[in-house]
Amino acid sequence: MTTAGRLSERFRHEGLEVTEIPGRNTGGREVWALLQSLRRISAQAVMVDTPRDLRLAAWATLVHPARIVYRYNLNYRRPRNDLADRVYARRVSACIYQSRFIQKDALRHEPWVLRVRGYRVPNGYDSSRFAPRPEAGSALRQLWEIPPGTHVVLTSAKLERGKGHDVALAALHQVRQRGFEIAYIVCGDGVLEPELRALAARYSLPVRFTGLLDIDSLIAALSAADLVVHPSLQEIFPNAVGEAMACARAVVAADAGGTGELLGTDGMAGLLVPASDPAAMASAIGELLDDAPRRARIGSAARTRILTDFSLNRMIDGYEAALQEVIARQ
Repeated sequence: MTTAGRLSERFRHEGLEVTEIPGRNTGGREVWALLQSLRRISAQAVMVDTPRDLRLAAWATLVHPARIVYRYNLNYRRPRNDLADRVYARRVSACIYQSRFIQKDALRHEPWVLRVRGYRVPNGYDSSRFAPRPEAGSALRQLWEIPPGTHVVLTSAKLERGKGHDVALAALHQVRQRGFEIAYIVCGDGVLEPELRALAARYSLPVRFTGLLDIDSLIAALSAADLVVHPSLQEIFPNAVGEAMACARAVVAADAGGTGELLGTDGMAGLLVPASDPAAMASAIGELLDDAPRRARIGSAARTRILTDFSLNRMIDGYEAALQEVIARQ
């Protein structure tokens, strides 16, 4: 089930069955819609990942006896911690965490999670689909009219505060000043696009904003890239990095949140730099752009890390085991 039309369309595009319900508020209409959906499929568990969805599920499961599993997410608003929210929290049967970072964050901000069973299930990636596609990458470089010898650097992230695009632009400006020819590809959409376009123009940095890409187009864009930069200032377990790794791209990422748990911290499968540090990011980018064999080694190691530690099947098995255990406790 989803509450957003755009997300529903993406699921349908992938051939998945979707039920869309109203969910902007937590009124009677929204609770009734969720309740009807749970009844229709005889749901034994409902997974939520925002405080709003937790409130909806808490009300709906008063009538339909399904277990609530909270896939704990970053909450940028301060917890209200009023009586109602404490009651909602009492309805949670288990929490699922994508990383050690977010589990520690939950314990710090929501101490009630200590009373429920916790499962850590890292994201997994479809390495048969997210894989290097050299022909698609070459075709895209030609379509974008990128001259031979130009380094393609790519970032895939929503254009919003906290994703660090301004840091990446400042870093790439420094790299260009050192003599590197660069084309910066920014995949994603969001309210900051006009601001980021203006900043790129001030730097005279060649930037292509692609908007939100479908999966096949994103894989082609990743395959066209010499290097992926992920400057986000806070992450649970960044899919953009995992997808780049599966496509055997070398990654330079800000060491923020759970990014290091995915990329590794030894520099073998990607480079971590301090968050909000354009100079450190520029240095790492320059090192890799100047060393194609090293980029290839890192990209190969990154894909191997995904295959070994973060496969799609491993993630599915983790969720299935957690949900089966939760349901069995009814």
